Amino acid sequence: MKKTTTIAALSVAALLSATPLLVSADDDYWDDDRYEHRRDGKPMNADLKQYSTEEMRIMAYGQALRRFGPGVDVSVEETKDGTYLVQLRDAEQNLIREQEFNRYGAPARDSRRD
Repeated sequence: MKKTTTIAALSVAALLSATPLLVSADDDYWDDDRYEHRRDGKPMNADLKQYSTEEMRIMAYGQALRRFGPGVDVSVEETKDGTYLVQLRDAEQNLIREQEFNRYGAPARDSRRD
């Protein structure tokens, strides 16, 4: 019985002596560099590029080819709001899709996906 009490007392003493070290540990979890993209609303200090009408046309045509295949016609027009209206038409000139993008290439209105 005396041996068990001694072991229990030593265990409690060891645990209590380590407690201040655990409590005073610095929590740098949110200050880590991997969370840098959460600051200032910009990903990894990126300079956001504004695209021209021709660059938007090239990107829209590439996405349309990938998604709908050859025969798709892409038209990109700059609106008076400063956004780009992209229209996709098939070979018979039927409207497949119409979407508006801002100057950074992100959907401006109606951001739902098919």
